[in-house]
Amino acid sequence: MLEGSSTKSWYLWGFSNPTLCFLDCHDTRSGDIAINILKNSNCEVLISDVYGGYDRATRLTNVERQKNQKTLIKNANCNAHARRYFYKVRHDYKEAEFYLEQYHQIYQLNSDSKGKSKSEIIDLRLQMKPYFEAMKIQAEKELHNYPKGKYKTALNCLLENYKGLTIFLTDSDVSIDNNAQERLLRSHVVGRKTWYGTHSERGAKTAAVLFSIIETCKLNQVNPRIYFQNLVKDLLEGKTPHTPKEFKDLSVS
Repeated sequence: MLEGSSTKSWYLWGFSNPTLCFLDCHDTRSGDIAINILKNSNCEVLISDVYGGYDRATRLTNVERQKNQKTLIKNANCNAHARRYFYKVRHDYKEAEFYLEQYHQIYQLNSDSKGKSKSEIIDLRLQMKPYFEAMKIQAEKELHNYPKGKYKTALNCLLENYKGLTIFLTDSDVSIDNNAQERLLRSHVVGRKTWYGTHSERGAKTAAVLFSIIETCKLNQVNPRIYFQNLVKDLLEGKTPHTPKEFKDLSVS
């Protein structure tokens, strides 16, 4: 935030599913932002990194859901982040190569599952289970040999989040990692290096709205330029605007 706010560091929050991206701009990384989103959502599984704010968000959201007898949210953790911890220390700890090799096999099976039916995806994911179990056993053996340091952090990340890292094995709708959401943020992070920041809170929030529409268009394979032309036309004519998915469905029909 270049000006117009007493808080200089603002953050772009991202939430998405296969057909919708919602980006929001706030002056905090507090988990309260996630709580406000989740409590009004139908989310059943939240895929994220291991930032503590997300665990708190799902925990508090589930308290309210339990009162209302709604489905509780499960936390699924990102395997790309877990793997990255080992990748970063591979030159200093040769033991890290074992975990990278297991993840290589896991991601190869994940690649093979692209475009397959749900039952075929589950069959391939069940083949990943021995690799995860081997990493867990090895990490438990090694943990006591490293009282501190980055390698211990990598081991702890795997062991402490093992349940969340393996939820996807039995649910074909859950992704192996959070890379899809990371990609939705990438162009705007790169763009920030060009325009440096925003000049007002309103500008930041307006940018987040436009980013949300553009990324949702991309998720639905809709040309944003064509979508915006039709969106503005419908608004000027007093019509109810279509979402990018609705616009695509109308175009196909």
